[in-house]
Amino acid sequence: MARLRDEDRHSAMKIFCALGPGNIVADAMRDGGVPAGVTGYSFSQQLRRLLVAHGITGVLVTSNPDAGRVEQGGLTFQNLPRRGEGAIGLGFHLSRIWYGVRLAVYARRIGADLAIIDSGSTHYFMLTLFKLLGIPVAVNFHNVRWPNGFEPRGTLKTLIRKLDSWFFRHIAAGAMGCSPECGVQARSDGAAHLRYFGWTSQFAGSDPHPVDPFADPASPFRLLFSGRVERSKGVFDLLAMAQALRNAPGRAVSIEVCGDGGALSELRAEVDRLGLGDCVTLRGRLERGELDAAYHNCHALIVPTRGDFCEGMPLVCAEAVLTAKPIITSRLSNALPVIGECILEAVPENIDSYLAAIRTLADDSVTYARLQSACASASVQFTERSLGYAAAVDRLIASIFSAHVPLHTYDALYDVKSVSNVAA
Repeated sequence: MARLRDEDRHSAMKIFCALGPGNIVADAMRDGGVPAGVTGYSFSQQLRRLLVAHGITGVLVTSNPDAGRVEQGGLTFQNLPRRGEGAIGLGFHLSRIWYGVRLAVYARRIGADLAIIDSGSTHYFMLTLFKLLGIPVAVNFHNVRWPNGFEPRGTLKTLIRKLDSWFFRHIAAGAMGCSPECGVQARSDGAAHLRYFGWTSQFAGSDPHPVDPFADPASPFRLLFSGRVERSKGVFDLLAMAQALRNAPGRAVSIEVCGDGGALSELRAEVDRLGLGDCVTLRGRLERGELDAAYHNCHALIVPTRGDFCEGMPLVCAEAVLTAKPIITSRLSNALPVIGECILEAVPENIDSYLAAIRTLADDSVTYARLQSACASASVQFTERSLGYAAAVDRLIASIFSAHVPLHTYDALYDVKSVSNVAA
């Protein structure tokens, strides 16, 4: 185990965290709990309250393009834009490499005792810089290193995997992640010794309003897609499914797409071209209350992630379970080890397999009831605070620094009241 430097023995630990593309400044300004409904606690909110509870100081950054900075109670919250965002090819890799340099230099400048860096911030091998600057570094996985079952191919991708794996074998002080598959991939290629701490997203509470799809068999079976509207998320596969279902015998099926993204305009044009407006509804980005209503009104969630997206464990799967809705997805979502009892599994990128799963849920009341009833027990983990992100960070720190004692309970971190008096 590592120990703080001698001059820091009697002062607060200082931490540096890179928390992905969110807006840490906005989150810091509005910290104060979450509204009612199936609403998740932000990771920055959980981390902030944990650090305050322990008296840990430091800097939390996100790569949001709206540069800004706010300081509160020994913590600095800063949007540190990543140059070259949206670049492809060599430009993409140079952008990630340069951002890794900036993060490491920033952490050294503030005298950080530990760095925790979210997946996607930079190439993992670039985190070696932290160790060279005397800072233990750990990784938090929101996404897997490669799509489950679709390992990297090609010279460049293979080289990056080798470099990243070397980092996890020899440099990383630990890792955290949102699904078991994150841990499997972090420990691959000879890094079985790596300390890994899993976490589940945390929500204000379950708000189930089960819909009985068989109460009115004449009404359409309503499928919901919620998330980024991108080709890699399988949104165009939804149109192929809608076409096949429209002409098939049996109950009518409608698909509602909620979310924004780079492919939304193209998807809208394709819906018009194919004349699918009567069975596919594109709603765009919704406010929280509208999205809650969409979950409550649907019969099932569909997550048709494709093999070119590194899904970790979609938040939407947790939201579906909390509203007692079964899920159709493949292993690519990595949700099966977490909430598999609520899922009807499809074969990745296989339209016929997805169609069979849809038909089963739409027409088989026994299967639907079995998956829906499993949601109650599966949802517990998303309101069990000892399984959350804050608890995983706490245990990670304790695994690196022998003097750090984790909190006995994490419930107070999720209270809307101040956590300044929470004792370690």
